Amino acid sequence: MLKSLYISSFVIIDEMQVDFHEGMSVLTGETGAGKSIIIDAIGQLCGNRSSAQLVRHGKEKAIIEGFFEIDENQEAVKAFEEIGIDFDNDIIIHKEIHANGKSTIKVNYRPVTNAALKIIAPYLIHIHSQFETQTIFSIKNHITILDRFIDDDTFRNDYLDYYRHYRDLVKKIRDINEVDMSDERIEYYQSQYEELKDLEYTDDDIENLEHEAEMMKNYEKLNTHMRTFDHLVNDSHGVLEQLQNAIDELESVKDYDDFKDDYNKLYNEYYTLSDIISSLMNSYDDIDFDEYRFNEINEELFKIQRLQRKYGYSMKAIYEARDELKEKIDASLHRDEVLEELEEQKDHYYNLALNKAKQWHQQRMEYALEFESLIQQQLVDLYLDKAQFKVDFEETELSKEGIDKVVFKVSMNAGQAFTPLNESASGGEISRVMLAIKIITLNQAFVDTVIFDEVDTGVSGKVADAIGRKMEELSKNKQVICITHLPQVAVHALNHYVLNKESEDNETYTSIQQVIGENRIKEIAKLLSGDSITEEALNNARSLLVHN
Repeated sequence: MLKSLYISSFVIIDEMQVDFHEGMSVLTGETGAGKSIIIDAIGQLCGNRSSAQLVRHGKEKAIIEGFFEIDENQEAVKAFEEIGIDFDNDIIIHKEIHANGKSTIKVNYRPVTNAALKIIAPYLIHIHSQFETQTIFSIKNHITILDRFIDDDTFRNDYLDYYRHYRDLVKKIRDINEVDMSDERIEYYQSQYEELKDLEYTDDDIENLEHEAEMMKNYEKLNTHMRTFDHLVNDSHGVLEQLQNAIDELESVKDYDDFKDDYNKLYNEYYTLSDIISSLMNSYDDIDFDEYRFNEINEELFKIQRLQRKYGYSMKAIYEARDELKEKIDASLHRDEVLEELEEQKDHYYNLALNKAKQWHQQRMEYALEFESLIQQQLVDLYLDKAQFKVDFEETELSKEGIDKVVFKVSMNAGQAFTPLNESASGGEISRVMLAIKIITLNQAFVDTVIFDEVDTGVSGKVADAIGRKMEELSKNKQVICITHLPQVAVHALNHYVLNKESEDNETYTSIQQVIGENRIKEIAKLLSGDSITEEALNNARSLLVHN
């Protein structure tokens, strides 16, 4: 959940700090007070595009910082691993937008890109605005909404594996049919393949060759140092002999208790040192500089480096290029046989994909019935009891979505034909259908915080009260933050924040405060009657709060 938010020099907000709580919170205030600007600031923490226009006039930069607390889950951990940051239940996102339009972002004090921010944002917060309502009503998104509801990738993963094989084979067949199969082209492929066909090195082999070449390259210098070392430690007046003589001088005191332990340590250290020196000299003696071998290694490394520049800097890339050349040569010399084999493989994977797509379709059909039933109940609760909702399926050619085109259809009135969602509903009806879909899908999502930005537009009275109740219901499992102008929605919140806009010295400032008790009653009354608060409005506000 979003625990706190700090905003500085952002649009008309000079400086603001607000702490949020669990449950449902509402933000109210006069038009233009900055309610949606707060949501825009939160959107910046989710990876929304920034610009110089977001920095308050006359300021060098805007600062937005959010403190989130999220529960650990496998998907969230993977998302954080993807951006190279260890998962932590406490997440601090800090974003600075400079007057030149550039921005810097840190997650838990580590710099990240905006693209990285977008990877983790879905696990932190979901913002639903009027614009996203239109996204929900776009037919191309309906299949995605249904699949999120199903939340089971068993058939999807198997299908996509077969489908990708099928598509790759289709591309190979097309490439063979389109490629130039002239004698000159075949000869060109064969010449490239010849220089790769006998290559058998691994990346480790190359590393060992480079190490061996480096040792031989520095053999002369190494030889000088090792000979000098040998002279200093092993000659008649070398370190070992001098140390041995020194130890012999202690022979007469080794039996005294005061010297015994130190003598034994020194004696043992001498033989340890002697073993180390022997090991060093043995390693040196194993190095046998062979000029023929040195030239041979350099020639091989030169050849490998040339191939790396040509085909790729790993042996895997080179071998993949070799296999591709072999396929092209075979396709050139045995075109009909290769095409026949590829056609068989293509048909094989097509049938595998088609069978899996049919299973996926059956799964969608079964879950669609449950989805329809749950949406239907939500619509009844939202006073759309005459409306009917259904998930319509159309069969398509194989695509990344299987063989299904999914369209959400509604009949808003008794006896009315089913039509696509975006062609059927009025503004107030759109808000309710959207909320019904959100309630069903968000309860299953990993995101902890859901923000509704004036999605109750076009409704009032008992319908507004029903929308408020639905948000309150969702807030039992999620943190819900809602911008509203409707008192019937606001009274359902546990926490009420009011934004005020003031002007001073030709500058506009926005502030926020949480209201409780009588102050909250006054704010609800403002929503009922405007700035002129009557006693009747106050009584109505008390009544609304008591009944909720």
